[in-house]
Amino acid sequence: MPSLSPSVRNYLAEIGSKGGQTRARRHARAQLRAWARQGGRPARLDKASLARLRKLRTAGKTIAECARVLGVSCSTVARSVSGRSANRRAR
Repeated sequence: MPSLSPSVRNYLAEIGSKGGQTRARRHARAQLRAWARQGGRPARLDKASLARLRKLRTAGKTIAECARVLGVSCSTVARSVSGRSANRRAR
């Protein structure tokens, strides 16, 4: 792929920054901050799935069996079981 000329790169950077400026003018700061806190990847396991996971684990199911039942990876189940979920903040 050919490299872009500096003028094209500057134009693209300007267009990209204008999108953020427009969004900032259109919405209140409090709303923008709320969106920033909610950002990131959605959780694979919702509250109902986590409750089901707890029941499966108390019934003696392995992490692999729980992952198969819930349709997620073993890593996702292990992270949820250990409490190292990505969306939990260190306090």
